Amino acid sequence: LFGQVEDLSSLPLRARLAKQLLHLARSYGVPNTPVDDELRISLQLAHEELAQLLGASRQRVNQELKTMEREEVIRIEPAGLIVRDRAALLRIGEGEP
Repeated sequence: LFGQVEDLSSLPLRARLAKQLLHLARSYGVPNTPVDDELRISLQLAHEELAQLLGASRQRVNQELKTMEREEVIRIEPAGLIVRDRAALLRIGEGEP
């Protein structure tokens, strides 16, 4: 819990979002297909709820999600999020670009 509070106060939104997506992928991720490394986050979580978890506005979270999608780190689908590149999320979560 202390680590999460510390992250909220010290990490930029992009890093906090990456860490949260990794946590959700570990907790609720299911393989998207048997032949790839992608994980579908099976938890239905609205962007507004994700923003509240991160202490940010929905608009800012949406901007970061779209950026990560353009970078092919995640894919946004109507049914939820797919994590395409866990290694990239780890790097982002550590504050790397």
